[in-house]
Amino acid sequence: MDSASLTAAVVFVVGLLVRDGYELLKRSDRIDTKDVRVFAVVLTSMCIMWLSWFAVGVLTPARLQAPAVVRWAGAAAVLVGTAVAVGGMWQLGGVENIDHLVRTGLFSRIRHPMYLGFTLWILGWCVWMVAPANLLLAPLGIASVLWWRQLEESELALQYGDEFREYRASTWF
Repeated sequence: MDSASLTAAVVFVVGLLVRDGYELLKRSDRIDTKDVRVFAVVLTSMCIMWLSWFAVGVLTPARLQAPAVVRWAGAAAVLVGTAVAVGGMWQLGGVENIDHLVRTGLFSRIRHPMYLGFTLWILGWCVWMVAPANLLLAPLGIASVLWWRQLEESELALQYGDEFREYRASTWF
């Protein structure tokens, strides 16, 4: 791994840690999620984190071999993940402080379209780029996304009780 791809990998991991720290601070009521400055820092960190994820693959000089059809399937997963994540954000009208349980549109089938989109980005990019560095970082990224999802599910279960449990039983991811 050269210095540019190593730097991108470190930025990705730091971005995951910032997001994980934000989740812990949010749950311990040490942070005001309605503070625009806090949101700006977290959003900027997330954008830098995802850009660095993609940069790792682009900047890694060594690639493994994979059939073209497999690589194109990875590219398709990245595009589908983008559509699902952006569609979920657009439908929610934001990413924080949503004051109701959304059960329509994408959310009628998928509980967490943004987290599913992030997971598809990670997996798809690994397959598309076939960069060893991405393959090594992918489990860490996916573990964080699944942890964020679990935290959100716990919060939604507390907030909406049986309504959320019924919704959870009728949806995927």
